[in-house]
Amino acid sequence: MTFHRLDYDIHPHEKYFQTTLCNRIERAGVGIHSGTNSVVHLSPAPANSGIRFKVGSTEFAASHENVLHTDRATCIGVDGVYLSTVEHILSALNGLNVTNALIEVQGSELPILDGSAGPWVEAIMESGICQYEITSKLIRLAETVVLKRGDSYLVATPAEEFSLTCITHFDHPMLGTQVETVYDDAETYRTQIAPARTFGFQEEVEKLLSQGLALGGNFDNALIVYQDRFSSDLRVRNECLHHKILDLFGDLSLAGGRIIASITAIRPGHKINTEFAGLLAKNALPSISEFEMPLDREQEVTDTQGVLHAGY
Repeated sequence: MTFHRLDYDIHPHEKYFQTTLCNRIERAGVGIHSGTNSVVHLSPAPANSGIRFKVGSTEFAASHENVLHTDRATCIGVDGVYLSTVEHILSALNGLNVTNALIEVQGSELPILDGSAGPWVEAIMESGICQYEITSKLIRLAETVVLKRGDSYLVATPAEEFSLTCITHFDHPMLGTQVETVYDDAETYRTQIAPARTFGFQEEVEKLLSQGLALGGNFDNALIVYQDRFSSDLRVRNECLHHKILDLFGDLSLAGGRIIASITAIRPGHKINTEFAGLLAKNALPSISEFEMPLDREQEVTDTQGVLHAGY
């Protein structure tokens, strides 16, 4: 199998080639809601296979069609097998433009690690990212797509490049209204979005515990918002807003392709995010992923650890 380094100066659309991990990697930890341990192996996968999960002998696609519920996290599965809190690992893969991978999980919930997508990004970079000479499935739109659920809205309009504007509002003195726009840029994702931690409000803690949730949560893997302070220093500006963007990257990846659209999300959440992923898939123009785009200058990768940095 031949892989090639990305070179945007020559081919502006090479970032739409399919990719996979170069090596198998392992991470383990506790689930934030269940409090149980799990072990995760991320492995390379063939072109056109997409992102897939495997639990025991059951394998299934990371797809909006397999969403089971979105109560405080995104849970997907088939045939009685399920995985909870998949959004962070999916976000890291999407944010770094990894289009094919097999995620094998021993457990029923993905580990929360430090509460962000940062450890998953580190794992992917440790593996290296290798590129196929086959274009990705692209999700392009011919017309605007809109979804409203209560006071939450998601809107996608046709565009030549991906962009995401996220607007959050909390009636809280530490947050209020925050707005941010991000683009298809892996370095921005790695430094500004991936480090943002799961957050919750002080008054929510007892309620979550009474519901059997947040059993694995602590000050090392979550940011607690008090009336007059945060539980620790913020890692990035507007960290809570950036975590909402992190979740969007994960949930919207369930559309099953690289999204080429301008998206605005107002008060997003897992339920509306995953439903919107389905709408994007339903309204996508026919994909051009079946043909191969030639490279003018090919360079076979022998040191896969540096592949990511060659393009970003």
